[in-house]
Amino acid sequence: MKEVVYTQQALLQFEESVKELVEQGYFGEEDYAVMYLRDIFRYFALNLQNSLSVDAPEYFTRYCVDGKNLYFVRYRKNAHTTWYAFYEELEKVYSIVYLANNNSSLKI
Repeated sequence: MKEVVYTQQALLQFEESVKELVEQGYFGEEDYAVMYLRDIFRYFALNLQNSLSVDAPEYFTRYCVDGKNLYFVRYRKNAHTTWYAFYEELEKVYSIVYLANNNSSLKI
């Protein structure tokens, strides 16, 4: 079984998402936003290998190391929000390079 890792870009995005969730009023406190996002990271770490993967749109290849072989999987967190993990399948790991949700400005 391959390990799931997060790139520095994905981890920085995590920090920015915590601030954004609080600023936009989704969570009243930063601690709750952190727990929410950790749950999403945990879901992808545990379920990535068993999820239906799709080739990522060309736009997202700028986030991967070799500019190709980028995939994404979906996680429906609740009735209003679906999260997407964009990842590369490397020799020994799945490397998550970018996370987005259906409320973001990105078009998937």
